[in-house]
Amino acid sequence: MKIIGIDLAGRVDNPTGICVLYADNIDGKSTTREVKLKINEINFNTIYSDEELVKQTNDLKPSLMVIDAPLSLPKGRCCLEKDCECAVGGHFRQSEREIRRYGPVLPLTFKGMKMLTMRGVALNRVLSGEYQLKETHPRTAQKILGFENLKKDLGNYFQFNTDPTEHELDAVLAALTGFFYLNDCYLELGNADEGTIILHESKKCLKMLI
Repeated sequence: MKIIGIDLAGRVDNPTGICVLYADNIDGKSTTREVKLKINEINFNTIYSDEELVKQTNDLKPSLMVIDAPLSLPKGRCCLEKDCECAVGGHFRQSEREIRRYGPVLPLTFKGMKMLTMRGVALNRVLSGEYQLKETHPRTAQKILGFENLKKDLGNYFQFNTDPTEHELDAVLAALTGFFYLNDCYLELGNADEGTIILHESKKCLKMLI
């Protein structure tokens, strides 16, 4: 089984971090809160264009993709332009309202977030028919896990053969969120109609990596 984590850049000329977790099913572990999957390999790389991302996805055929980018718009909105009649739909989805209990997040109509959101929404339209996609927020996931130095803390659980970039490290966090999601150790914020964000349930999820 392959789980892809993606730290998506808002602009195609900025680096997008990719992480691929290879996991095996564990026989006899079928009840919730028990580990159903075990990670046996982790790879990461950096890409730029949507074409590269779609090609790599199609080559790998993952069971789950977890993306650090909004994959949907607030309810009632067709875009994020302030002069559109849909602007009455607001700047946040329910998932952003809920995630703010962990810390502040930028509104989707903020310039940089608007670019990222529209890219994420477009990729979701292309990929969701073939693959299971979930959205996450690595900074919040990092906070829940209590990680202060991401490279050092992740290095306690994984051996990196090369020096990962900050975007690749965020992609590792995204892929890990997917791993915990498949092992039933996750939180899901928001509602399905508008779009949800998944996170690690708590630090206890890390026990699944030992």
